[in-house]
Amino acid sequence: MTTTIVSSSFVKEKSLQLGIPEEILTCAIDVIYQSRNLVNALDNTVELDDYIYQAILKQIFERARRQAEIALEGTDQVLSTKAEKDLCVLSREELTTDAFYRAVLPLLAKVVTQEPILRLHADVASALILQLADLKRKHRATSLTEIVVRHYAAEMAVS
Repeated sequence: MTTTIVSSSFVKEKSLQLGIPEEILTCAIDVIYQSRNLVNALDNTVELDDYIYQAILKQIFERARRQAEIALEGTDQVLSTKAEKDLCVLSREELTTDAFYRAVLPLLAKVVTQEPILRLHADVASALILQLADLKRKHRATSLTEIVVRHYAAEMAVS
């Protein structure tokens, strides 16, 4: 995906500088680079952040679901029990009464469209949103797009 745009060593180095996982920076760079106009990216940070969050969540959901399904069939009872809990469908009541789940529900509805929302979806989305909120506070920014463009615009334009 983004490896054709920037090298994996660039992503690794920059993710360490930012303090976020490479997977998140890779998705962010990919979505922003598709904009082809970094000024336009800064004018549309809300929309680009939404696309970035969706791309990240899709990848993480797929990986987490595969891992849970493997653990469910495994012999480790603790992992199997956790996987069973992660793969259970959340009720409407659970989604609307839990503050973290309610906060990420609009994003979940965009990403999880053809299947029910599982506990792992809500937990992963909540954790990601908190992680990115901490990142934005750390960099005194209002969006992930702003952070990436502000710190790496020159490298992205050259690549």
